[in-house]
Amino acid sequence: MIRRRKHSRFTPFTALSKHRQRDAFVQLRWKILGDAPTYGGLFTSDLVLDEPGRPDIYRQWFDFMFLGLDGRSVWNASIITGNLQFWDRVQNLAAERTNARLSKTELEEEFRWQFSPAFHVGRQKYFRVTRPEPSRHAALEGLTVREYEERTASEILRDTPPEIHETFRLDRSYRYGIGLEIVVASPTIDRTVIEDAIRRFRELGETDWQNPNPIPRDHLPLQTEAEAMAATGPYMPPG
Repeated sequence: MIRRRKHSRFTPFTALSKHRQRDAFVQLRWKILGDAPTYGGLFTSDLVLDEPGRPDIYRQWFDFMFLGLDGRSVWNASIITGNLQFWDRVQNLAAERTNARLSKTELEEEFRWQFSPAFHVGRQKYFRVTRPEPSRHAALEGLTVREYEERTASEILRDTPPEIHETFRLDRSYRYGIGLEIVVASPTIDRTVIEDAIRRFRELGETDWQNPNPIPRDHLPLQTEAEAMAATGPYMPPG
């Protein structure tokens, strides 16, 4: 069940005064210092990092924050592996090819979410969200959308795998800090990978960047994400 919210406008961090940016910078600096025993002193996060026993497939991304070199910038970063970027790109291509085979009406029916009132808490109304049972389509050779997408993803991965590049991409629309999306050529994310990415970003001048050379194909997955997840099995964090 979800709660429908009204969207409110906000001022992006980059539009704040230098004084307010500096205040946020100082607050984050103290948090990073306090969290140094956990994260090492270059960054901080609200997430658990380097959890013992966590399978590699569940260590493909991480969200964290670190300080800019100008004394007032706060970087609100998300780092992912080349593996995860590869899987996302393959799945997006598979979805595009699958959807292209269906009519507008079929797509509307397939992805129609239904909202029904569930209960009230005070004056707030909550809704229950449901989706119809998946249909089999003649245009998809009798398969469901999910089945056809997965088959297409396997074909793309095998025959026409997309190129993936290491990147730093800025997003200045964030409410807190400056958004930074990072793709690294690493099979997993750990503290060392994050620290190396921060140092490299600073060496490059804290700007957008893409490695001109793609990550070698033999460093990227040979299975789809669904296949890799099925091979690994479910994982429950301790506690």
